[in-house]
Amino acid sequence: EQVILSGTLECGHSCNATLGNLLKQPDYAGYDYENGCEEATVVCDQWDADQCDSGRTYVTGICGRNPTFDSGKFHNHCNKCKTFGKCIGDYREAHCNRCGNHYFAGSGGQFCCERCDRSGGRDGDCVLM
Repeated sequence: EQVILSGTLECGHSCNATLGNLLKQPDYAGYDYENGCEEATVVCDQWDADQCDSGRTYVTGICGRNPTFDSGKFHNHCNKCKTFGKCIGDYREAHCNRCGNHYFAGSGGQFCCERCDRSGGRDGDCVLM
């Protein structure tokens, strides 16, 4: 399989993220970074329960042509944007259905789009990925 990104993870082991791994990874990691990256599809070369239990990771920034390994906290791909979507980074960022921009929604989606909120945004306009 085609290797998209190679490097050393925080566990100290080597990792080759393949195209196959990346096609299976979720667009939004949410709080998975707090759960040991259980949903991540990229693992180090020593990963298994006996040799390494912390070698799971996400690859983010792919659509910006700057892929990097990430715990998931900054892995958020907005699939509400046109064409193939857009990497928006922080899991607390969200897409506004009203104006189409991204904004800081907070960890529980408690904030609405600042642009639309001032002009009378409606409930349901703000979408936390």
